[in-house]
Amino acid sequence: MFASKQVIFILFRIINFAIIVLLIKYLFKKFGLPEIKEKRSEKFNLFKNLRNQHKDLIDQNALATKEIRDQEKLFEMLSTKIQAWNNAREKQEEEIRNTLKQIKTNHKNRIDSQTENIYQQKIIGEVFPRVIEGTYKQLEQKFSKEQEAQAFLKGIINHMEKSTQ
Repeated sequence: MFASKQVIFILFRIINFAIIVLLIKYLFKKFGLPEIKEKRSEKFNLFKNLRNQHKDLIDQNALATKEIRDQEKLFEMLSTKIQAWNNAREKQEEEIRNTLKQIKTNHKNRIDSQTENIYQQKIIGEVFPRVIEGTYKQLEQKFSKEQEAQAFLKGIINHMEKSTQ
C-alpha cells in the first residue's frame, strides 16, 4: 500500500505537472504568443523598413554622387568658358588700348602738324611782307639809277633773244 500510495502520489504529481504545463501552454498560446508574434512582426517590419531605407539611402547616395560628378563637369565647362571669355575680353581690351594709343598718336601728330602750319602761316604772315618790302626797297635803290635799270633790262632781253633762237 505504501508503494501504491507512492505510485499514486507520483502519478498525481505527473498529472498535476502535465495540467500545469498544459495550462501554461494554453495561457501562453492564448495571451503570450499573439503578443510575441505581434512584437516579432513589428521588429520584422522595422528591419524591413530599415533595409528599405538603407537601399533608398544607397540609391540617394548614388544619385548624389552622380549629381556631384555632373556638377563638377558643369563647373569645369563653366570655368573653361569663363576663362575663354576672360581671354577674349582681355584681348578686346588690348585691342581697344592699342586703337586708343594709335588715335592719340594720330591726334598728337595732327595737332603738331596744325601747330607747325599755324606757326609757318604766322611767320609767313609776318616775315613775307617784311621781305617783300625790303626787296622792294632794295630794287628801288638798285634801279633808282637809270643806267643800272637799262643794263638789267638789256640783260634780260638778250637772254630772251638767245633762248628763242
